[in-house]
Amino acid sequence: MNKKFLLAALAAMTLSVHAQKTDVEVQTGQYLPDWESLSAWECPEWFKDAKFGIWAHWGPQCHAEAGDWYARFMYYNGTSANTWHKSHFGDPSVFGLKELCNDWKAQNWNPEALVNLYKSVGARYFMALGNHHDNFDLWNSPYQEWNSVNIGPKKDIIKGWSDACKKAGLPLGVSIHASHAWTWLEPSQSYDGNLTKEDGIGKWWEGYDPQELYAQKHAHSTGWTNSGTIHSQWDWGNGASLPSAEYKQKFQNRVLEMINDYAPDMIYFDDTAMPFYGCDDEIGKNILAHYYNNSAAKHDGKQQVIATGKQLTTDQKDYMMWDVERGIPDRMQEQYWQTCTCIGD
Repeated sequence: MNKKFLLAALAAMTLSVHAQKTDVEVQTGQYLPDWESLSAWECPEWFKDAKFGIWAHWGPQCHAEAGDWYARFMYYNGTSANTWHKSHFGDPSVFGLKELCNDWKAQNWNPEALVNLYKSVGARYFMALGNHHDNFDLWNSPYQEWNSVNIGPKKDIIKGWSDACKKAGLPLGVSIHASHAWTWLEPSQSYDGNLTKEDGIGKWWEGYDPQELYAQKHAHSTGWTNSGTIHSQWDWGNGASLPSAEYKQKFQNRVLEMINDYAPDMIYFDDTAMPFYGCDDEIGKNILAHYYNNSAAKHDGKQQVIATGKQLTTDQKDYMMWDVERGIPDRMQEQYWQTCTCIGD
């Protein structure tokens, strides 16, 4: 066989195998992927005693130092983030989210010193940002090539936090927000959000597919425009473009692999309840079953972890914890809960 042909065939085979990466298997055990079974979950003792935690909501969007939701508002003409972006980085059609992720280097990050500081002021657990709605994973994520090991810092941020927490004896939480990237990054469609892998030939991101980050090869949601309101498409209704089966499966694989690799004590989901609640309950059931079974297998059959959601019904509070964002409940609660808030804007 011609040597060049053989090398080409082997390369094609490698690409084919990579493209057909198998899904992460949902761990089996005492918890089944149905709400009745998952309702056997109980709040672990460590959280009842913890009372106070500190969250480093830190990722590539912080690189601009220009406010929250930067990766969305940088694409909104006339917003402060857009004006800042153009004056500091250039037009977002040329220097977009992908460039922002790559330009962020995290060169001064010292997780051990920070975790020790947090512990010294009373924190009894620590929450790290795993990904935001910008869809960039802050760990060595095999199901999301746009991650902090491949791009930008070239560091496994979650492992750094995890190692520091283990050394300090603090439980680790990881917050996951990326289910919403499908609609949240829609303003990028007018700029670089619809680029493909082929567009990267000869550029710094050659070999990476922008659609793995932006996920915008779909019809724009209805009900708002590039100058529309912030929260129009938060839930999967009211004109929201519904995510594809491939997008949802990829998200599930990312979360399950993160659980397998880092075993966080808590996962904060920035969702009404579980991810894709309102359009697909199966993803949430699979994630919780895997998470609780994974923990139980490590602790003599008794799970020791927490998953949180933001707007829970009474029934939902049986199988996960209610997180009250920037507020408190208006009445006494039968179940444990937590509130999260900011020291800035």
